[in-house]
Amino acid sequence: MTFPNLPLILSLILITSTPPATNNPPKPPDSEPAEERNPGGTRGSCEKTDQPFTPLLPLTNSEFSGYTLSGYPTLWFYIPYQTSSLESGKFTLEDEQQNTIYRQEFSLPQTPGLIQIRLPKTAPPLAQNQRYTWKLMLYCTSSGSSMRDRVWHQGWVKRLDNQDLETQIQQAPLPQQIDLLIEHNLWYDLPQDISQLRRLPSTWETLLKSMGLEDLPQSAIAGDVEAIDD
Repeated sequence: MTFPNLPLILSLILITSTPPATNNPPKPPDSEPAEERNPGGTRGSCEKTDQPFTPLLPLTNSEFSGYTLSGYPTLWFYIPYQTSSLESGKFTLEDEQQNTIYRQEFSLPQTPGLIQIRLPKTAPPLAQNQRYTWKLMLYCTSSGSSMRDRVWHQGWVKRLDNQDLETQIQQAPLPQQIDLLIEHNLWYDLPQDISQLRRLPSTWETLLKSMGLEDLPQSAIAGDVEAIDD
């Protein structure tokens, strides 16, 4: 199958938290311990870090999952590695039939921190009430080996059809928006400028706790992730 080589929209933001509200889709169980977040793959040449590479998502039933109201969701990841220990990254998205609907390789910034990945508007939007599987793979710098060491995470996202909830979120102040996102497991609808939450410490803290990520470093990040043409 062929698919377009589309530009990946990735950016980095300065970073450095609020409870629930209504009902609708089922609420997942409590997040699992941080040690369960260790990525898959071979870590031979990858940098050893105190905090693991992880999605900005709760870990439930040993998987990363959640919902979105958008055809073009946003995914956030914490990358603890220095550029010197990484060659590149690759993001892929597959539909329920395992067709790849989006793929892009990219280089990472020099500073560890949060990266944002958005499905670009040039890609087909997610269909409502369908589940998609994403995978983010990081290739670690290797010394002389023909096989690249790599670490990866994968999870799923499902787009909901709920115009009333979408309107409710759009009209709410930011702290209440975060309450609604947490309540409805809309983890892929976090603000694209997450630095807004940095100015609301209690809201940011509540968001991280709801994901089991209260120990996530609060460091500042600057720079962009650049797409690599195939």
